[in-house]
Amino acid sequence: MISGKKLKQIRLFRKLTQKELAIMSGLTDAAIRNYELGNRSPNKEQLRKIADALNCDISALIDHEPNSIHEFIHIIFDYEKEMKLRPLVDDSTYALLSHDMNFNDFLVEWDEMRKKHYDGEITDEEFEDWKLSYPKKSRNLKTNKR
Repeated sequence: MISGKKLKQIRLFRKLTQKELAIMSGLTDAAIRNYELGNRSPNKEQLRKIADALNCDISALIDHEPNSIHEFIHIIFDYEKEMKLRPLVDDSTYALLSHDMNFNDFLVEWDEMRKKHYDGEITDEEFEDWKLSYPKKSRNLKTNKR
């Protein structure tokens, strides 16, 4: 469930020690250490407290690493109906289209943030913070609440 590697990455990105994160989340530093090492996993309430303390969405702390491109493809199949996804193949353009407004809003915002990053309007750190904090720092926050 939780990725110890991601937990540590976000904690360090937020410039927090394990002890500071533990205090902020109401847990022990031993618990945080064990989560980062993969020795234990927090329950849903503990995970929510950690995410709140790190100002990130719970999904940023979860291990989403498909084992292969085929596993990722099956994830797309699983969400095809819900996210109203469909492939677009036109000449040498290959894309995934969605008719889900929340997903489309995300794609537009992600594209804008990537362009700002590429153009030097935002730093590497600001871009990474936006990604780690999504949807909490999204301009579409009201439409992205779950």
